[in-house]
Amino acid sequence: MATYKGIQGYTVQKLSSDPTAAEAVGQLWYNSASGAFKIGTQGAGAWSSGGTMSTARDLLVGGGTQAAAIFVMGEPPVSGGAGVAVENYNGSAWTTGTSLGTYRYGGGGSGGPGSQTNFLVFGGSQSAPGMNNTELWNGSSWTEKNDLNQVRNYTTGSSQGSVTAALCFGGGGPPGILDQSETWDGTSWAEGNDLNTARQLDSGGGTSTAAICAGGSFGPPGTTANTETYNGTSWTEVNNLNTARGGIFNGLAGGQTAAIAAGGETPTKVANTESWDGTSWTEVADLAASKSKAGGAGISTAALIGGGSLGSGGYGSASEEWNDPVYAIKTVTVS
Repeated sequence: MATYKGIQGYTVQKLSSDPTAAEAVGQLWYNSASGAFKIGTQGAGAWSSGGTMSTARDLLVGGGTQAAAIFVMGEPPVSGGAGVAVENYNGSAWTTGTSLGTYRYGGGGSGGPGSQTNFLVFGGSQSAPGMNNTELWNGSSWTEKNDLNQVRNYTTGSSQGSVTAALCFGGGGPPGILDQSETWDGTSWAEGNDLNTARQLDSGGGTSTAAICAGGSFGPPGTTANTETYNGTSWTEVNNLNTARGGIFNGLAGGQTAAIAAGGETPTKVANTESWDGTSWTEVADLAASKSKAGGAGISTAALIGGGSLGSGGYGSASEEWNDPVYAIKTVTVS
């Protein structure tokens, strides 16, 4: 509680309405409409509840921003429903989009901030061992494009890339767990340099020339904390996650210099969240619910996680929003 002596000497501005929370940090004012003193605060990053998707699912892929995202595909693998489901998020609610042409789960995606109108989907599976199909969304329809060279499931890619320059890496295919990567130039896929550590259910972010790959599994029960970055030519091992886990999958948002990775399995499903600053991972606030194989979108300071395989059982439809820092306006009680 603030006392008179605590604010004595301050010139308190009188406002008829509050400023935005971000603008108000460290400021004290009197709101004449509500008759209350108020202060703006800034806190550590935290998750909050987002909207609920129409289709519960895991092994989906997301793209775009926290306020304009697209989430595509998913398990259970049926020709209708989750396998072709497309939903768009506007920052508060989900709406159903145009279904994929080919149902699948466990594929990757690339599209960057404008993913709601331009999004590339590749790989995945309808059943073992996987598929190499590629589809492009142009804002109104899906079109099949040239296939990946390698059939792969449980794969990921450069989520912040574009539909003309993308990267796909890791996954599971006919040879087993993959270390191979492929680059997309807007027309076709070409083989790129291999990861140092083969893995599936890994998480990926960044662009085709500045990507990050973190975590993953080698098949039950092995998981890894290994993190690698890509410079457009080769992969380099960097500092590991604090918690080794697979199934972060597409639950990573951001890029090579700043990212957030949430959820996964050790093999027990976890709510762990870690923040990457370009050098090392730091444990931050947990998700509200333990989950793995979720979809993600956004950047390290404003991310979105949705769906997933839940620690409580079954498929998830809830989404959570990550904001760092968290801005708030609080009413000050003065005595």
